[in-house]
Amino acid sequence: MPVSPERPEIPAAKARPPWLADAVGCALLAVMLAGFLRDSWRKWPDPIVDSGAQWYAPWRIAHGAVLFHEMDWTYGPLSAYFNGLLFRIFGANLSVLFAANLAIYGGILALAWAACRRAWGRLGAFAAGAVFISVFSFSHLTSIGNYNYAAPYSHETTHGMLVILAALFVAAAWCRGRSPRLAFVLGTCGGLAAVLKPEFMLAAGVLGASALALRVLQRAPAAWQEIALLAAGALWPTAVFTLGFATTETFGRALAHACNAWWRVLVQPIGVAGFAAGQSLYAGFNHPWQNGWVELKAGGAAILALAAVWSAGWFANKPSSLVRAFAILILGTLALFVRLDGGWFHVGLCLPLLIAAACVFYAVRLLNQWRHDGRIEQEAIMRWLLVMLAAAMLARMALFARVYHFGYFQAALAGMAAAAFMAGELPLWTGRWRAGHWVAAGGSLLVLAIGCRSIAAKSMDIRSGQNQPIAAGPNRFYAFDKDIDPTGALVDWLVKGLSGAPPSATLLVLPDGLSINFLTGHVSPLPSLWVSGTEESLVERLKAAPPDLVALLSLNLAERGVTRYGAPGQAGHLLLQWVHENYTPITIWGEPFSDLRLKGAVILRRTK
Repeated sequence: MPVSPERPEIPAAKARPPWLADAVGCALLAVMLAGFLRDSWRKWPDPIVDSGAQWYAPWRIAHGAVLFHEMDWTYGPLSAYFNGLLFRIFGANLSVLFAANLAIYGGILALAWAACRRAWGRLGAFAAGAVFISVFSFSHLTSIGNYNYAAPYSHETTHGMLVILAALFVAAAWCRGRSPRLAFVLGTCGGLAAVLKPEFMLAAGVLGASALALRVLQRAPAAWQEIALLAAGALWPTAVFTLGFATTETFGRALAHACNAWWRVLVQPIGVAGFAAGQSLYAGFNHPWQNGWVELKAGGAAILALAAVWSAGWFANKPSSLVRAFAILILGTLALFVRLDGGWFHVGLCLPLLIAAACVFYAVRLLNQWRHDGRIEQEAIMRWLLVMLAAAMLARMALFARVYHFGYFQAALAGMAAAAFMAGELPLWTGRWRAGHWVAAGGSLLVLAIGCRSIAAKSMDIRSGQNQPIAAGPNRFYAFDKDIDPTGALVDWLVKGLSGAPPSATLLVLPDGLSINFLTGHVSPLPSLWVSGTEESLVERLKAAPPDLVALLSLNLAERGVTRYGAPGQAGHLLLQWVHENYTPITIWGEPFSDLRLKGAVILRRTK
């Protein structure tokens, strides 16, 4: 009797409890998370850049100050007031912020895992969680370290990620049928995004529009009551902040401040030198055709690697032969050695093409499922909503996608979706036999592991140079060693030097340093040095309310177009001139502002 060339299907293994595999995967993710937290512990903030306002404004709010009066703010007001409430309840120190952010991060990770679990299964969810933890959560991949979820450059990013992931589940539930309650909750998520950051406003809008489209497709369009409640939910957070600000200013200004998240983008753009050029660079619009071509090549390389992994699994399901083994070896090797220009650090460049293709693919699959079955499975809805959400979050870096810098939140969902697809869905395309599934899944996980390890190793190498302690007790954190970047040592020196000053003494730090005001507990006489008006107006404000103390700190401001702070024709010239006329040094370390190099710090006391 001839032997069939087709391999018999492997019998199913003895059934295990359905929760066991999930529990094992979550335990592995927990161990991974603990390791990355240990390696990055209290090395999350930057001593100066972006940290100052993020700490200073909530501290002042906790003591009764009003945002946009005593201090400026770049984004919507929700995060500042939320953190101010935390400071008022638990005390104003960094440990409170770290703990709150890590708790919020836990919610983000749990929701993202659950979404990927529903969309791509347990292996897809595990791969997505591992990528999120190892690449996006606590990495230090640039000269500035606060692009992470423990001490973010903007707390709106952590709060916004939690809001849009909650909105994802609400939108998926609302797609099942009419529900005024869910409509209001979904609108509320959009309303909260509107008082956070523009990226999340766009993401919430895309989710809402996608959910409405699915309702129409299923011939269950939103009723007028749902539309009304959706709009009410979207408007009430802005209305609350408008009424709150209106107690101290005109209604028009109160509305503008409540809408600050998008007002500073569409109506009154930020006028800081170099800000517009920086935003264009960060989005990739400085060289759009060149950047677009680079991303197309990167996306093509990623698709080639995915095709190699799938082909290896497909060949594994064919009858055993030397040719099959050879093909698997060759294709697996190809998948592992397809590299991007610059290595894994630039793997984000492939995400726009992959996510765009996924949006089209899952939209077509939804339509086909509806036409064939007359219904849409919840897994299919979640997959499509997830990739649409990932695409919306990538929009602000469409031509310069990256996993570092702003990528820690803008590219995170795209990276997770790509990983979940590789591990959770691609193996299913290899055929009905388990051998191909295991080969494709193992190949996908191996490729992901190599990439994550490469990026994590770069981050850990940078973190190894962060041993300079700053401040003490619950405010303690670590910056770069002095021989790498003396900024941390200078900040710590200023914090210790100002520790004996009377608590009521006001302090001005030039050219930037609200983090020092927070760490020393001294109020600044100016709301901001970079978005508050002309330098002449700042000097006039200082003349009207001169600070008791001034601290001068060397900083590299080349990104803002400043080659030598305080020099004639450069930023800070009038401010330093006024300081030198009215203040005398009481302690000096080095010589600040001598050139681009970081050279020192000075504490001065008012004499006039």
